[in-house]
Amino acid sequence: MKTGPASTLPGPLGGLETRLTHLVLRARRGSKPSLDELELWPDAIWRMAALLKAGCSPAFACAMVGRNLASSLEETRTRIASMRPVARWGAERWQDEDLARALADMVDLFECCTEAAQKGLPLGPACLHPGTADYRESVRDGVVALAACWQVGQTTGASLASVFERLARYYETEIDLRQQRETALSGPKATGRILSWLPALGLGLGIIMGTDPLGVLLGSFGGALVGLTGLGLAYAGSRWTSRLIGRAEGGEL
Repeated sequence: MKTGPASTLPGPLGGLETRLTHLVLRARRGSKPSLDELELWPDAIWRMAALLKAGCSPAFACAMVGRNLASSLEETRTRIASMRPVARWGAERWQDEDLARALADMVDLFECCTEAAQKGLPLGPACLHPGTADYRESVRDGVVALAACWQVGQTTGASLASVFERLARYYETEIDLRQQRETALSGPKATGRILSWLPALGLGLGIIMGTDPLGVLLGSFGGALVGLTGLGLAYAGSRWTSRLIGRAEGGEL
């Protein structure tokens, strides 16, 4: 059963923090998953493949994977609750919240699979139950792959353990490629940030040198036109750089 984030602050402050947390999490529903979140799937699939290869039933394998994920979920929630007040609104906290959300979705998924397997129902359709529409995007993608594996194994008679092992290797390859892309793009990202600050640095340097650049930009129509043109070009350059980096991160370039 999934539960929302809880506050550790007393009284009205706790209620306010809980409401703000829900608003932030709702805004982050489509946020980019962290590497820790992406690694949940290969870890779960490797565990599933090992259990099936050992001769366990699908119901038992799903139950054990779900139990392991539930344990990780409790550890993540404990880590969030133990954060210092200064860190409670930092990037690390929200990555942990996203991770907890993904873990809760996966626990719910494997509980559904366990129940379906115990009833003797096909596990492919059981993975695609209506509740998956509210899952994190990374979990929804994994649901489709998991359902496909069950479907392949049940319709072709292929070894489920082998099918899941190939899926786990695919996930690990994708994660390795993402890490390589992020390493390769760290330089262009830093260059883009530096270039975006150059106009402001130029204004500051002009003020220090006593040339009054603000007076020139704001004191005449021509200066204002030049300033607006510069702002427009700086914004366009920043958006263009961000778009190129985004496409490269998605593997489109």
